[in-house]
Amino acid sequence: MGIDKKTVGAFYGLLVLISVCVTCFIGSESTLNARSEAMQYVLGDRIFDGNGSEVTWRGVGGSYLFSAGDRYREAWQMHLPEIQAMELNTIRLAFRFPWDTVSTGDVLDYAKLAWVVDFLGKNNIKSILDNHGGMGFGSDDLLHSWRELAAHYVGDTRIAAYELFNEPGISMWDSQIRNGVDAAKAYMLLTQSVREVDPHHIVVWQTPPYYIAPFEDISEYLQPNVVYTLHRWWTERKWEFDIWTPEQLSYMTLSYLVEYRKKLNAPFWLGEFGSHYPSNASNPEWLLTEQHLLRCEEQVVGWNLWMGETSIDRSWTRYLPFFPLEIRNHNLVRGVWDFSLPDFTGYIVDWKHVDRLEPYRIELWHNGDYVKLKPGLIVRVIVDQRLSDGTLAIASDHELVVTEETIIENTEETRARAPGNCNTYVYPVGIA
Repeated sequence: MGIDKKTVGAFYGLLVLISVCVTCFIGSESTLNARSEAMQYVLGDRIFDGNGSEVTWRGVGGSYLFSAGDRYREAWQMHLPEIQAMELNTIRLAFRFPWDTVSTGDVLDYAKLAWVVDFLGKNNIKSILDNHGGMGFGSDDLLHSWRELAAHYVGDTRIAAYELFNEPGISMWDSQIRNGVDAAKAYMLLTQSVREVDPHHIVVWQTPPYYIAPFEDISEYLQPNVVYTLHRWWTERKWEFDIWTPEQLSYMTLSYLVEYRKKLNAPFWLGEFGSHYPSNASNPEWLLTEQHLLRCEEQVVGWNLWMGETSIDRSWTRYLPFFPLEIRNHNLVRGVWDFSLPDFTGYIVDWKHVDRLEPYRIELWHNGDYVKLKPGLIVRVIVDQRLSDGTLAIASDHELVVTEETIIENTEETRARAPGNCNTYVYPVGIA
């Protein structure tokens, strides 16, 4: 049985994104700063270079100056051997605009950025300019700043794409944005404004949970020549590794990317993921990072490890043991997708204010949020609460055999030892 229209509208990938047909652009040498190759561009669900060859973005991301101040050139030169050892072809350069007083990232400096872009270009690395902002999504300040930046780099083939805003959560929305539809419209207006001064660079939009609206409500705002990015972190949810192996979790991530790349005919990019310390096999996050890399290679999905904590005094040794990759898809042939675990498809009857509604995970963060399930699944329900010291603790963890229509609801409770902030997580673990 299929999921109802309301639920389909909330599923993680289907909530937001479809890429419409785009026209292959190959510009003149004068348009492209007298360079021999044309801009990278999106056609269907693939990215191509100026020679018409498919490319996949393999890269890392972090502060474009490594928080190194005037020693940024030294930092980049120091990390070049590691970049080459990882065989990277893109770097996600995180910056913030000067008016952004919330983000702690390095402020955009055109002269310094120019040196970094040139340094990478000379080493056959494309730059993805990442506005890693903390405020102002949808604001006039953001629009004007991106127009200025795009006008500065118009025609520059050393730039692969403009990432308009990193993780635009609700707290970062400008005052006129009230809901997910408004957020999609803000992306549209920002994209159109950029393309008035630079019509050809790829732009990157973020997928949910950073804005949520049914696809039917935002389809009119979607734009061509867009790559959509998903971020995956497991920071405070270690119990997921008690349920599934790192390999299974990597398949869950890629199932979203692969399924909706096909359904929506648009490129998807695993634009930020990685591991906290320790960097060894005792840490399931570290093992999951390697599995994500392998799944991306198998399915020709671009990947980008996050190096945000890297500084001039810290080498990029965390992920080097993964390279050269056990699987390196040089011919960009998409592997056969063969992954089966129980999922919620066909079992969801109704829901209210669900924060994450994915095939393998439902998250209910607010009081009164609920999901109603049909019989036939065995699910694991985990409830955590924030303690008075601010830490999270598991309040309950149990398996539930769904033998009749069942509502799972998140209920805030105030207790002396666990006041408020109750969160409920639901996972499918078997067929009843």
